[in-house]
Amino acid sequence: MPFRDYRSYFQPEELEALTSAYGAAWQHLDASSVGLTSPQASELKRRLAQIILASACTGERETERLREIAMRGLAHRLVKELEPEDC
Repeated sequence: MPFRDYRSYFQPEELEALTSAYGAAWQHLDASSVGLTSPQASELKRRLAQIILASACTGERETERLREIAMRGLAHRLVKELEPEDC
């Protein structure tokens, strides 16, 4: 569980929402990320958890909304990383 270190900051039902959002987002990503190396998958999971945690820290608790925010956040980060330096 990627959020176990944050048990003292969230209620059990809130942690369940974070974990469910993470699982749903990763399930979607895992199906479309064929060919990722183990380190790449680990980094993607880390980023996913970071985005969900950051959203929860601003007050978002709805599972589907957390998943959507995480997916958009990952897409935004990946696009930024792929942009040429001179843009």
